[in-house]
Amino acid sequence: MNEPADPSSSSALSELADVDVAAISHERLKDLTGEVLNRVLDKDSVLGDLPNDVTLGEVDLQIAIEHGRAITVYLERFDGIVIPIVVQKNGAKVADLKKSIERKMTLHLKRAGERSTISWRRIWKTYWLSCDGKKIKNNHDLISKYMENNSKLIFVKRFREKNIHDQ
Repeated sequence: MNEPADPSSSSALSELADVDVAAISHERLKDLTGEVLNRVLDKDSVLGDLPNDVTLGEVDLQIAIEHGRAITVYLERFDGIVIPIVVQKNGAKVADLKKSIERKMTLHLKRAGERSTISWRRIWKTYWLSCDGKKIKNNHDLISKYMENNSKLIFVKRFREKNIHDQ
């Protein structure tokens, strides 16, 4: 028999099964499903540390970490806050890392209740990412060239590089 190991997760699922779907609104059904999903995830050893309003992408990346297919790097912002960024390990390029940073920061601001938007185009024009003192300049490079699991990233101000012909 395929019974769940945790009896509380089966009671949460049976609670959802007892709901008359035709009698409640779509929003209420979404809320009930979210509550049950949160209770099940809280008890899971792998997914238990994810936030309550978890996205499918976050679940996929957490599973990839557990299977060794992704790495976690830590981005230190200018205000000192360190944010973990998860990136697929095999074949990931710097552009993929930047997209992961954009997604994570957007989610972080949304969960914090911030209503501001970030111009990522301006961020990437103004700052380099740096890992262990090496500026990460080429979006097509593999991230394995610069970093490994648990590496620390920082933003470094871009300065105009003088051209020989400018003199």
